[in-house]
Amino acid sequence: MVIHKKRLGQHFLHDKNIINKIIKFVKPNKLDNFIEIGPGEGAITIPLIEKISKLILIEKDSSLIPILKDNLSRFENITFINEDILKYEFKDMTKDEIRIIGNLPYNISTEILFKIASTPLSIVDAHFMLQKEVVDRIIAKPGSKEYGRLSIMSQVYFDVKKLFEISPNAFYPKPKVQSAYIRMKTLKSKFKNNKHEKCFYEIVRKSFIARRKMIKTSLKDVITENDWVKLGIDNNKRPEQLSVQNFLNISSML
Repeated sequence: MVIHKKRLGQHFLHDKNIINKIIKFVKPNKLDNFIEIGPGEGAITIPLIEKISKLILIEKDSSLIPILKDNLSRFENITFINEDILKYEFKDMTKDEIRIIGNLPYNISTEILFKIASTPLSIVDAHFMLQKEVVDRIIAKPGSKEYGRLSIMSQVYFDVKKLFEISPNAFYPKPKVQSAYIRMKTLKSKFKNNKHEKCFYEIVRKSFIARRKMIKTSLKDVITENDWVKLGIDNNKRPEQLSVQNFLNISSML
């Protein structure tokens, strides 16, 4: 029996109905190349590998690697990588188009999402199990209390959609929070160049240091009154009232 490691945020999915539902939404096919982050004991891996071309598994817990290899011994199209996803260099991987799937550790899920957004891989889409609160923040619209830096940084790269919610009863041990499943389809780049992208990151970060301040106060060191007029943005608004496009326009001008 596998002993879960609390420090790694491990919660293993065991509900077969949820597993089947995930596979149904992901719609894998024989031409697909997948990366699975945090496969655990392989609950999703086994029904997935039977339908696709190639699978790369990234699992931090070294004690799970022998179990995965044993459970998946009949399959030849799998690469096992025992490494922390936050430290792994995606550039060492395939140049093919990639789809990503994973049950992300809730304590580092935001860091993983930011890493994936900046990867050089050609990602088609990503399907993730996350804490419901995190999913609600990712899909949030301007003006809502959930909308913030994570919403903007996710939506500038991906078309995001919450697919369904998942009860704690679907896992062992049971998490103390509700979970949700999200689809993130990669969008065509909205940045003119790397300088624009880096500026966008910095402007969004700076704006949400104090989210209750008006945007003209948060960005007073870089944007003039005249600039706000040119941009057509009401600078009395707070950062959570600005759209992704607003932040793209600000960073483009700078």
